Amino acid sequence: MQDLSHIVGNNLAILRKEKGLTQSQLADVLHYSDKSISKWELGYAIPSVDILKEFADYYGVTIDFLITEQQPESLQEVVENMEAPKDPQGVNKAIVLSLLNVAVFLVATLIFVSALIRGEIGTSWMAFIWAVPVCCFVSLAFSRFFYGKGIANIVLLSAFIWSLVLAVCFHFQFVIGEVIWYILSVCVPLQVIIILMIFIRRHGTN
Repeated sequence: MQDLSHIVGNNLAILRKEKGLTQSQLADVLHYSDKSISKWELGYAIPSVDILKEFADYYGVTIDFLITEQQPESLQEVVENMEAPKDPQGVNKAIVLSLLNVAVFLVATLIFVSALIRGEIGTSWMAFIWAVPVCCFVSLAFSRFFYGKGIANIVLLSAFIWSLVLAVCFHFQFVIGEVIWYILSVCVPLQVIIILMIFIRRHGTN
């Protein structure tokens, strides 16, 4: 009979593979490093009870199932009945994020149309340029609040930084009349820092 750590590891590995996920993808979903996922699946360590509960809830099984040596037919039955976790609140959160972004562009549109009606269109189109970093910031803030830390937040942070600096460049060139595209170079070290954040997150231990 296998020891407990290998029983748990074997069950976790089979359930993950049948769900069609890599260790890295599962790590992103559950907010653990792929190094930790690998360590648990290989039986080098046993996840704590609270982490086992997260795995059990995600796969739709019990903690007892995960710590018990299963017959192939038992695992197959679970796999056949396995469904993606239903998260109606997740759908609602996505709708809220979408509506917030729509609202930002609606405001930009109102600014542009108002200037058009007054015959003072000028650089009112810049409202759409500024709407992009505003949307990125709103999405970043609410994504972090709704879903916690994750790769999506890091991607949104990158998008916010680049779009903000680009908006500043457009503003200076078309509103103030100065060309400052060279400040885009500031984004390069910031992007390197963000990439390092991803690397540390993926290879750090929990």
